Amino acid sequence: MPRVFNFSAGPAMLPTEVLEASAKALLDYQGKGFGIAECSHRGKEFDGVVDEAIARCKALLGVGDSHDVLFLQGGATQLFSLIPMQFAAGKTVDYVTTGEWGKKAAGAAKEVGAKVNIVATSEASNFDHTPAQSAWKLTPDAGYLHVCSNETVHGHRLVDLPKHDNLIVDASSEFMARPHPMDRIALIYGGAQKNLGPSGLVLAVVRKDLYARIPEKGLPKLFNFKAQAENKSMINTPPTFGIYILLEVFRWLERQGGLAKMEQINAAKAKLIYDAVDGSGGYYVGTIADKAQRSHMNVTFKLPSEEKTDLFVKEAAKLGMVALKGYRTVGGIRASIYNAMPTEGCAALAKFMKDFQAKNG
Repeated sequence: MPRVFNFSAGPAMLPTEVLEASAKALLDYQGKGFGIAECSHRGKEFDGVVDEAIARCKALLGVGDSHDVLFLQGGATQLFSLIPMQFAAGKTVDYVTTGEWGKKAAGAAKEVGAKVNIVATSEASNFDHTPAQSAWKLTPDAGYLHVCSNETVHGHRLVDLPKHDNLIVDASSEFMARPHPMDRIALIYGGAQKNLGPSGLVLAVVRKDLYARIPEKGLPKLFNFKAQAENKSMINTPPTFGIYILLEVFRWLERQGGLAKMEQINAAKAKLIYDAVDGSGGYYVGTIADKAQRSHMNVTFKLPSEEKTDLFVKEAAKLGMVALKGYRTVGGIRASIYNAMPTEGCAALAKFMKDFQAKNG
């Protein structure tokens, strides 16, 4: 059966090459008679996987010994709590809440006792933009500044990351979809299930000088980023197959030309769909107030009615384009076009949008 164009926001589609290589390794890893998911995380085979994954991750990001690469669990949602527990250090911490995930991160920080300052929000306008950085009300000497660089639900992004001594970035929905300025990022993290691999795995890249802030008591070793780094993320049994798939994605990204090339491809993919929205004469209405902030990962728009939205989703599915329904609190359509979505998928959706309007306008 031919593969469909899966526009799911996550877990999302993976490159076919990655799936094929991973399936082969799942059955027989390097001709050893056992699969990669069957070998011990304490054995030399998996140790080699971790070492290569760390090296390729750093090479793709252009980062050296200043940062550690961690393979964690619990989703980005768990890190919403773990980050302030480790790095707030009794200081006020700044959060930008311009979408569902930024708001949840700030809420989790408050739940663990952090003193949170909301430096900017667009909640009053249903998170349809990010306020200009010149209007952000930053705390002098804040413990850190936390941003979500791409808001999956609402479909907008931070085009340029702010400059801050201790910038923490939730990049879940655009991790390695474009270059990240690691020279000014203290910690970047994200669930793998959008751009990097299967659910159940979190990739975090942490600047080592943050470790000095970790409390000496009260934090379980399993949640301690420094301890995880010292143990190559294997204090307990890690999600071994997920890490292997991540390694295959790193190899695939290198074959595509790296992150700068992926940014060009993703921008072109997004433009195909946005052009269909903007050229519809108002039949399709984009949900982002500032077009310059439109996400390259999650394209959101609305149709004239709920009835036509439902029909749009059903008709698209018949043509092999699935998971287009918008997030439950937003409605409309959301086309998630992460790294693995081919240009052909975006072109097919743009064509369908024009055909659907002609038939149902």
